[in-house]
Amino acid sequence: MNQQNFVPVLPDNAPFTPEQRAYLNGFLAGLFSRAPQPNLAVPASESKPLTPLTILFGSQTGNAENLSKRIAKEAGKRGFAPTVQDLGKYATAQLASERALLVVTSTFGDGEPPDNAKTVWEFLSSDAAPKLAQTKFSVLALGDTNYAKFCAFGKSVDERLEQLGAARVHPRTDCDVEYEVAFAKWMNGALSALAPAAAPKPAASPVVEAAPPKTTSTYSKSHPFPAPLLANVRLNGEGSAKDTRHFAFSLEGSGLGYEAGDALGVRATNCAELVEEFIRALGRSGEEPVPDRDGKETPLREALIHHYEITRIPSPLLKAVAERSGDAVLLKLTAPGANGELTKFLWGREIIDLLHGHPAAKFAPTEFVALLKKLQPRLYSISSSPKAHPGEVHLCVGVVRYDSLGRSRKGVCSTFLAERVPTGGAVPVFVHHNKNFRPPANPNAPMIMVGPGTGIAPFRAFLEERRASGAKGKNWLFFGDQRGATDFLFRGEVEAMQRDGILSRLDLAFSRDQAEKVYVQHRMTEHAKELFAWLEEGGGFYVCGDASRMAKDVDAALHQVIQTAGVKSAEEATAYVAALKKDKRYQRDVY
Repeated sequence: MNQQNFVPVLPDNAPFTPEQRAYLNGFLAGLFSRAPQPNLAVPASESKPLTPLTILFGSQTGNAENLSKRIAKEAGKRGFAPTVQDLGKYATAQLASERALLVVTSTFGDGEPPDNAKTVWEFLSSDAAPKLAQTKFSVLALGDTNYAKFCAFGKSVDERLEQLGAARVHPRTDCDVEYEVAFAKWMNGALSALAPAAAPKPAASPVVEAAPPKTTSTYSKSHPFPAPLLANVRLNGEGSAKDTRHFAFSLEGSGLGYEAGDALGVRATNCAELVEEFIRALGRSGEEPVPDRDGKETPLREALIHHYEITRIPSPLLKAVAERSGDAVLLKLTAPGANGELTKFLWGREIIDLLHGHPAAKFAPTEFVALLKKLQPRLYSISSSPKAHPGEVHLCVGVVRYDSLGRSRKGVCSTFLAERVPTGGAVPVFVHHNKNFRPPANPNAPMIMVGPGTGIAPFRAFLEERRASGAKGKNWLFFGDQRGATDFLFRGEVEAMQRDGILSRLDLAFSRDQAEKVYVQHRMTEHAKELFAWLEEGGGFYVCGDASRMAKDVDAALHQVIQTAGVKSAEEATAYVAALKKDKRYQRDVY
């Protein structure tokens, strides 16, 4: 082992106070990060006091947590005693005593905090928050520029810390989905700004590239495994308005492992027909050399198929078309303060519409691709347990097809899987671990699952996992979709689990089987007494599916259940839900 590259950090659940963890992390950092002698003894002349550093993360899927741990390892090499803390477990009383603080957080939904950051944010944004004149800080915000409120929560945290008197020692960095370079630059700058004047400076390059966590496989997001497609089965019945598919892939020989609750990343290619339409609209042959996502030269056609997003309209392209065409509407939409009008304009409109609508806006191939976003992998909740399907991984995917502005539209990855990959064909995949979404650790604890539509995916995995492991806890599934006759996904399997006793309760909500629409949240409130009883028995509450409406409605229903069945006030119900989240008994995988 190369001891200079290995800096151990105590986990959050170690049986120590935050202060004790900081001290012990600093001690370990001193041993492992300063080129120790073979006997690990550090000469007294080299001993220097370590600077306490608190790193807080707000994470929905685990990215912020992983980056925080990488920061801690680098900080240990620079004379800090780092402590990494989950915002969901952070004692707000400690905030007033922080001296050096780094916050790494994602943004969830419509500019909201991730689940584990909500309680701390409520405190931080309230009048009870302390003055932080003694605190030096910097914020790393994670987000996706495809969303209107890009990195909104990270921006809010940054602004609020400044309002409370904390000193921003390094500017906030807002990261898009490809964050490695921006993250490394921010980490180097923030740690340098927080370091005492006498602290050693890194001798290497200005940007510190921290290696991602090691895995047992050579395959990863940057090097996906070509998984053979074993099955592509339509789950909806004849006459359904939906097309939901069950996909199975082989992982044999990949070394990739996953757990129930993880996601599978898929690297899709764009529709070749749409790419040809692009090339014609640009007035090109498709053979022109342009840089790919890694900066290597490739023909324009190949770049558009494999390397760039060619559906959603990126802001730089819209602005460039507006300037080159002189279109008054586009110029107004790209001006500051046009958020509402811009969102309305972009809905149902794609890049090809922009090119056809403004043929006077000409671009050289190289400058055109420079205005596009890189094609990102799509993440899907895994619908299988590795114990039930060794060597395989399964997905449940809704195929996206719709019409807008007189054109038929296709979801990039869903139609790639459904239409463009033959059985036996290779699909580039990687595993995205999500330790924040797991079945109850206690096999005897009840489990309540709310997963309408494709939200059933991880709960199929959870139920398979509990059956394979012999867990004795009760299991309750709330499932819903449009029509029972055509949209009861995995019906045969679900009913078999009922007969076998694995699924203790099943409540269904098919919205269009009656005049008045019924959804899963209605079924929850109908059975409030039983649901609350399961929670009181230590049950875990899980939600998967649409974030924009369903997850909010289910959350509101949960509060209502606790108020009515638990005979609690609105404030008491809110505190009850907060306790569920803190104890990891309320987990969500929503998108």
